[in-house]
Amino acid sequence: MSYLAVIRHGHFSKLWVAQILSLIAQNLLNFALIIIIYNLAQGTRFANVSVSLLVLSFGIPAIFFSAVAGIYVDHWDRKKVLVISNLLRGVLVLGYLVTDNHLLAILALTFTISSITQFFAPAEAAAIPLLVSKPALLGANALFVLTFYACFILGYSASAPVINLFGTSGPFYVAAGMFFGAALLTLWLPGLTAIGKDAMRWRQIFATTGRELQANWLAIRRNPNLYFPIVQLSLVQALVGILLALAPALSLALLKVELQNASHVLVIPTGIGMVLGVVVVGRLARRLSKITLISAGLLVVGAALSLLGLSGQLYRQVAGEVIASTSTVALVAGTLMLILGLMNALISVAAQTLLQESTADAMRGRVFGALYMMINLAATAPVFLAAIVADLLSVTQVVTAVGGVVFMFAVAQTLFLRRRSAAQLEKLGLKSAS
Repeated sequence: MSYLAVIRHGHFSKLWVAQILSLIAQNLLNFALIIIIYNLAQGTRFANVSVSLLVLSFGIPAIFFSAVAGIYVDHWDRKKVLVISNLLRGVLVLGYLVTDNHLLAILALTFTISSITQFFAPAEAAAIPLLVSKPALLGANALFVLTFYACFILGYSASAPVINLFGTSGPFYVAAGMFFGAALLTLWLPGLTAIGKDAMRWRQIFATTGRELQANWLAIRRNPNLYFPIVQLSLVQALVGILLALAPALSLALLKVELQNASHVLVIPTGIGMVLGVVVVGRLARRLSKITLISAGLLVVGAALSLLGLSGQLYRQVAGEVIASTSTVALVAGTLMLILGLMNALISVAAQTLLQESTADAMRGRVFGALYMMINLAATAPVFLAAIVADLLSVTQVVTAVGGVVFMFAVAQTLFLRRRSAAQLEKLGLKSAS
């Protein structure tokens, strides 16, 4: 199905445009805050730690709230969740204007906004199958993933120009306006209560939350088509979190410029790679299984991360002469970031499609809530640890080491999957005799 045919679903197009507005607002806000915090802490020994605390304030709410939020979303009208969460985020974003660049106030406000997002995200994912016909579902999911990465480019690329044009308060006004626009669009959607479920009050849901959480985790653990993509998506997001936390220092180490002046090397190529990955994944999926795509993608990600860290060695002097110029290192780094973005998209699309295909509507909110919890849980410790080590050693050494760990994990996972596949064939009597 073509994207144009999917967009012609009237209610879906409203949700899709609302997604575009909210994602651009979220990415614009996140990257602007990273720049602001790093500039505030620059010159101290805790610059990378300060940025990592900000990144953690994005992610920690998911650890505490997303799994529970998914259960509430399955019992509520998802339209109301979408409208209210966008309105609240729009109002709270304006709160940054009165924080006076106080780190603790910024972290607290970011934590609150991210907590509200934990209700928005599973409600949005669960609403898609209710707004399009079953034959259009694959195209709708592909379009959402495509626009997710396109909004990554727009939001992150626009943050520095917005700051340069309107000052540090500019991103907050722009993001708030986009959240309010998204709220208006979702207000025009029909009711989106989960199929086969009636809306429930807070107390009713609270009384059954523990039991439903336990049943949800048991269902995920017993189904490889659920836990495998969740693990892969969690790992990819952990890597994204690490790169975000280390991006300001990495820009200085590799390109000798501040991050807001290096988006054309580190940010834009990554986003372009992500969009290209979404475009080609359909063709690759016709030739390779989703599991094969994921495993191969992780191998490439590990190698590319290690090479990105090692590219800083191009500045090493030999006989008093620098081996490579800044432009050469920028070309290498930009190419590697494009590859990382491409592989990120292949892994994410393949894993999310596998998860979407394996989840019933009645439990879709809680499964995606569990996914967002695992994604952020996996990213929390590595992000903080990577920032501490980068402050003690060097950011390029940390990126190289992370790449090595990912590559070894990908190799081990590939070998495990091959052995499991061989064992299944042997059990079915299909393995050829040696």
